[in-house]
Amino acid sequence: MKHDFTSIPDRSRFGSSKWEIAKNASMEFVPLSVADMEFPTARPIVDSIKKLAEEAILGYTNPTQEYYDAVVSWMKRRHSFDIKKEWLLQTPGIINALAMLIESVTKPGDGVIVMPPVYYPFDMTIIATGRRSVFCPLIENNGRYEINYALLEELAKDENNTALIFCNPHNPVGRVWSADELKKTAEICCNNNVFIIDDEIHNDLIMPGYEHTVMANVSEEAKNNIAVCTAPSKTFNLAGVQCSNIIIPNDEIRAKATIRNKMNMQMHLNVFAYTICTAAYNECEDWLDELLSVIAGNAKCVEDFMAENFPEIKVYPLEGTYLQWLDVRALGMTHLEVREMLEDANIYLDNGEMFGALGRGYQRINLACAKSTLEKALERFKSAVENARAKDKEYHKTLEIGDTLEEINADKTTLVVFGRKSECKLTEDLLDTLKEKYAEFESANLDIKFIVPSAKSDKDYPFEIISDTEAVLYKKYNVFEADSAVYAVAGDKMFEEKVGGDSVKIMESKVFAPTDENEFRPLQLFAFIGIDENKKVVYSYYSKTIGDFPNINEIIERLK
Repeated sequence: MKHDFTSIPDRSRFGSSKWEIAKNASMEFVPLSVADMEFPTARPIVDSIKKLAEEAILGYTNPTQEYYDAVVSWMKRRHSFDIKKEWLLQTPGIINALAMLIESVTKPGDGVIVMPPVYYPFDMTIIATGRRSVFCPLIENNGRYEINYALLEELAKDENNTALIFCNPHNPVGRVWSADELKKTAEICCNNNVFIIDDEIHNDLIMPGYEHTVMANVSEEAKNNIAVCTAPSKTFNLAGVQCSNIIIPNDEIRAKATIRNKMNMQMHLNVFAYTICTAAYNECEDWLDELLSVIAGNAKCVEDFMAENFPEIKVYPLEGTYLQWLDVRALGMTHLEVREMLEDANIYLDNGEMFGALGRGYQRINLACAKSTLEKALERFKSAVENARAKDKEYHKTLEIGDTLEEINADKTTLVVFGRKSECKLTEDLLDTLKEKYAEFESANLDIKFIVPSAKSDKDYPFEIISDTEAVLYKKYNVFEADSAVYAVAGDKMFEEKVGGDSVKIMESKVFAPTDENEFRPLQLFAFIGIDENKKVVYSYYSKTIGDFPNINEIIERLK
């Protein structure tokens, strides 16, 4: 190899975000989580930094002609995308660009479509800008993820949904969308006035045998209805440099985005950004080509290891990115148990639940590391699973119709509600609603039992309140907390109505506010389970967000 892809850099002294969130990170226990690489920086980039530091004044700096030429040439050379200098806007990162574009092409309260499981800052940005997350989940079809075009078209036809954040290649599932898939997606959006915010930050990281297509290239209509978000940051591991190149061919949209960028006080990138981007695109293409072979080899290493040791784990083909997606649900553990097992073994991956509820039971592994690092992590993974299987495993089950809820005594068909803590306003409101409806339950010969993961409230209710302060039943029956504050509210209609699209109210809300260190299960979700007199489950509804409640009248009808 011409370049160094075998060394293991020690990042412990440099404030690496990736290393600092992994409690025992070291050169022995290298984190394989956050999407940056564990490789030395390409030499031409290092040399360009030294030269600039020695020769330049480090003041406010505008894009140089050399920078523009490098970006234009790169997009033509690597992606067959002819762009003009005038189409480019610069932002410190793609997330900055998402916020800028959302605010430019939508209005507060509008719906922005995303395709989960997907990069979690999409939802964060949508919520923070006072818009609504509208979900068009990918379809998992025989080990390959596909776009749900029927649902996408239905959502796009809703005039309240005005933008799509698209991920190409897709993070975390690793799909490189074909030209036909992109054309169909673009047609749906263009025909329904849905603007496409196209995140192509991984567009250079395409595995052998696959071909990346810039969505703007599929048609003139698409080119006029899109912002293509690119950067050298993933390609050359330059996230800390903060340089993203946002390509907006539409003059009107670009003008709006330019104004929004200035309103967000984004005037310049840092002085090194343009020079480093130029060096990466002009002098490091051979480094990238060698990197791709290393990533492909590491992907094969993971595939072979799992096939030999854990054939029940589904390893999705890596088409693009350096992030491999694994379905570990067949190990028989909850996502929380897998998380604990990995942390105890000093294995730091990205837990799938961070990409939304559809990611629960999955893991994302960063392959941008020395092969020796990867092999050590895989061996620790093998030992961790073997040790976990040797222990007495606690029973847990997501309750489905036909299962049994043993711990609840019922002499008639009963609605069992798993709530949040007693002091929670949502719990109090739900309890009051059920109190008002209790006469209807009684007339239908039905009962209610309400479980709280805390002490009981002092208020009186006509039905039994059960205190489960150690959350024994919650854990046994997989009544989980939301995986993050964002996923507690993303797409939650009740929450959106309460805050009225006001991003300040969202950020100041109880869900996002710091919680008391003694507060128990602050992101607890609800569950509604109907059981008959034999404790058999006849109805099951697990809430996806904190305000996701089924219709009480419909529950009564179902339980009669």
